[in-house]
Amino acid sequence: MLDRIETAYIGIGLVLRVFLFFQTRIRNYFEDSGEFVTPLTSWKRVIEGIYLQKLNVSPFVGSVVHETPLSLFFYSKLHALTQGHIEGLFIIADLLIGLFTYKIARRILTELFAQEVKEKATYKEDSKSLWLTKENVEKSALAVLLCTMINPLGIGTCLAKSSLVFHNLLLTMTFYFFTTYQLVPFIIILAVTSSISFYPIVLIVPALLQFSKTKSNNHSIIRAFFVIILFAIVSTSVLFLNFFLNHQSWSFLESTYSFIFHVPDYTPNVGIFWYFFTEMFDHFRSLFVWTFQMHVLLLYLFPFAIRLRKDPIFFFWLLCAIFCTFKSYPAYGDATFYFNYLPIWSFLFRYVRHSLIIICMVLIAVLMAPITWYLWIYTGSANANFYFAMTMVFNVAQTFLISDLLYAYIKRTFLLQNGMTIPEIDGVEGQLEFR
Repeated sequence: MLDRIETAYIGIGLVLRVFLFFQTRIRNYFEDSGEFVTPLTSWKRVIEGIYLQKLNVSPFVGSVVHETPLSLFFYSKLHALTQGHIEGLFIIADLLIGLFTYKIARRILTELFAQEVKEKATYKEDSKSLWLTKENVEKSALAVLLCTMINPLGIGTCLAKSSLVFHNLLLTMTFYFFTTYQLVPFIIILAVTSSISFYPIVLIVPALLQFSKTKSNNHSIIRAFFVIILFAIVSTSVLFLNFFLNHQSWSFLESTYSFIFHVPDYTPNVGIFWYFFTEMFDHFRSLFVWTFQMHVLLLYLFPFAIRLRKDPIFFFWLLCAIFCTFKSYPAYGDATFYFNYLPIWSFLFRYVRHSLIIICMVLIAVLMAPITWYLWIYTGSANANFYFAMTMVFNVAQTFLISDLLYAYIKRTFLLQNGMTIPEIDGVEGQLEFR
């Protein structure tokens, strides 16, 4: 059951969303905004796909619908159930994201606190100011709930009726089953989430660290192998389910996975792919497509797996932050997903080096993006470079945020084990280098 404060926060989120949905001009703005809606997540495209199916026309002919057949089947049932008035379900899904995120936050913070209590004997006495307290756990968890309820980027994604709301709900449920050590539900939801956008497939690596643990806190190769086999079986089953829902045709592959990987649509968004490949010579396109995609999928995966092998939860969140930032068709809703978890890591903020710069860059990018879009598209007094500059600022800010939190995590872990006093070398205070 929810207590009074939790109920109040959820009530605030509900009232904000219901009120803004009745503001037609505001809702229409978000539905047409390239920062909140992409070719992959546009609800208008979903509706067109549903009507094409009713006319016995494949929705995957052409370049209109980029949802999987399973997603389209699910949305068609929701559309029929609500008779087209789907707004209420978007609000419910968004509030569920907030509730699950809150439960995840409490779970993570409780585990971190219990782990520190268990390992406190190994910590240096002068690092006491870094130790978590029960008050930290309670305040940070409630801050997560409040953040999800009033986050303007999350509210905007809900008002835009972006299918990213349902994608984020699945990703949040994946994180929830991950933190509660429920292997089978985790594998099923991860397979479905990966079938929609293949980037979450990288989350199988922290899953191997999480679910292969034994009672002695070691890792079992047999358990890890079992997790891989189970994920492969479920993912293959989901793929064939999409095949049968598409009248035993593989035509959806071109409109979904190939569309995401090869980035043929240059509709401006808050990512970097669209501008870069607009300027790219076709001769070099394949090379850079593979380079950009491997940057998201592989570049950080194994180094982080080695460095964060003892903290798969932080590793899971870090991978989500990376692919939400660098995926081919990102929107503000992607950043919202991992922004909502930031209060969990509030005990790391004291070691974040560029906090003011990050906050200013995010605010400037969010405020200036629609202005530069208007100057470019409507008045013609600017060009694509102005809008891309704002998306670049937003991406650089996210990069600073991710790298700073990783640095802060490693530094805090070091100081807990070695104390707050940095030894002197030749009479000069030493400099810490984290590698």
